[in-house]
Amino acid sequence: MSCAYRIEMDDPQTRATFQDHGDLPVGDGAHVYALHTVTSWGASDIRLLSVGRDGRTVTVVDWGRLGGFADAPVKAFKKTTATAVRKLH
Repeated sequence: MSCAYRIEMDDPQTRATFQDHGDLPVGDGAHVYALHTVTSWGASDIRLLSVGRDGRTVTVVDWGRLGGFADAPVKAFKKTTATAVRKLH
């Protein structure tokens, strides 16, 4: 069950859309996701999430703001994720 589906099931007045932005070749690997939610009262939020691993160290990076997919700085977020995975190991 996807995160977007669970959000919609928990709150029928919220629509959620998920995007997979793929893998990053850093450490043992990292992956980037985006989630956009829109509520019935008009709130529109975008969130970028990534999870990476290097050895036994797992790194989670989270970013969010008002807006939609077009407002998400995916390229910069991928760079931040790669830096975080490298430096936190």
